[in-house]
Amino acid sequence: MTRLDKIQNGKPSLTESQILRAIADYLQYAQNQGKLYYTRLNSGSAFVKRGNKFYKIQLCEEGTADFFVLTKLQSDLWIPRIIFVEVKSEKGRASPAQNAFQKLVENQLAEYVVVRSLGDLEGVLGFEKNKT
Repeated sequence: MTRLDKIQNGKPSLTESQILRAIADYLQYAQNQGKLYYTRLNSGSAFVKRGNKFYKIQLCEEGTADFFVLTKLQSDLWIPRIIFVEVKSEKGRASPAQNAFQKLVENQLAEYVVVRSLGDLEGVLGFEKNKT
């Protein structure tokens, strides 16, 4: 696939990993300013070598969102706002495990959002509009 093949409607089509990177950079910048706390939630498993042995480490369970964001509601009171952010490409679709995770966190009154661009996340967080 050439670079021109990735252009749709006059805009380049970004991959999910490119969007993830841009969002991680944005969240780190906002965290550095004290606007929020975030962490990347990786699912699956990883192997770590210690000495001559490899150890399997279980990460988050399958279907977990890409990011956990903790900030406050737009008010003078400290009311926590918990947001799980799932990043998808323009044509990306949620898996059954991701749909189950969404229901799980929404049942606990947390927010679950699917974003397809950095602009989507900015709209969810609303920092620019409210100057927080």
